[in-house]
Amino acid sequence: MERVGRMFRSCIGLPGIAAVFVVLVSSALQWHHVYAQQPGGLVVGYYQNNGLCDADVEGIVTSTVQQAMQSDSTVPAGLLRLLFHDCWVEGCDGSILIDPTPSNPNPEKTANPNLTVRGYDVIDQAKSALEQACPQTVSCADIVALAARDSVILSGLSNQGLTLDMPTGRLDGFVSSAAEANSLLVSSQSTAEQLTQQFAQQGFSQDEMITLSGAHTIGVAHCNEVTGRLYNFPGSPNGVDPTLDPIYAAQLQAQCPPNPDPSTTVDLDPITPFVMDNNYYRNGVTNRAVLASDTAIFEDFQTQFASNLNSDDDLLWEQKFGDALVHMSTLNLKSVNDGEIRTNCRMVN
Repeated sequence: MERVGRMFRSCIGLPGIAAVFVVLVSSALQWHHVYAQQPGGLVVGYYQNNGLCDADVEGIVTSTVQQAMQSDSTVPAGLLRLLFHDCWVEGCDGSILIDPTPSNPNPEKTANPNLTVRGYDVIDQAKSALEQACPQTVSCADIVALAARDSVILSGLSNQGLTLDMPTGRLDGFVSSAAEANSLLVSSQSTAEQLTQQFAQQGFSQDEMITLSGAHTIGVAHCNEVTGRLYNFPGSPNGVDPTLDPIYAAQLQAQCPPNPDPSTTVDLDPITPFVMDNNYYRNGVTNRAVLASDTAIFEDFQTQFASNLNSDDDLLWEQKFGDALVHMSTLNLKSVNDGEIRTNCRMVN
């Protein structure tokens, strides 16, 4: 796969209001250049540029993700979520990968929001290949970030000629706490105001929050996150959340019974569940968002403008999503004082 560019870019013009909006949110593009210039910070092609590994580090990760996708089309959604959940707690340091041990029986992956996180095996496979190619060189945190990058690209985010580079040079952290994850990770029941505040605490604008929510264009939700909107909804004469399109609500009821098996899931996007596109927004503006937190974004007057614009302009959303994803991948990076290169992603050295 051809190595992708530093950030999403296109020579296609955006007419009218879309062009104005790009100017308003251009800070998401500008920070990247500043960040890349910081001494010791992340850079695109870190391993190649510094002569740390003769092998194609990024190509090995891409090949691993491609192979995993051939047997499981849901892999990209799992790897994208893995990056989000890793970076949101302790920063992008691979802390979500750490297994329980006698000294730390409750790491991040045992937290309630992380019990359904997937993709650990893909990270392990990439790490194994990289350890053979260049031992003790590539961090697990970088593998998680590159795998997420590959997931969105291979799922179609580059179909319009846009390109994305993921900077590398992260270190793996030592700390992993389920209690911290339970406290910080975003709930599927959050309001738009809560989401805005939670993202702001991590340094994201409200527009970046709306943009990153578009990741729900792929993947699934477990029915136990949805049934509260389908049965016995408070104040509803028919028991269904009135903010749901009635026909869509009936479709969801057919898939999610009142007391579903914990493993039963429903596609977040019923139209193109495996394609990175802006159908999340098209579904949302027509009252067909699965999760209550997603519906809240489309119902809240402060977020409606950006949500509607993203539903109308696929290219605009793709550009913004690429920049926001890279921003996400740079949260709270570890230094040589509190980080390392793990030889096994599931445990500290």
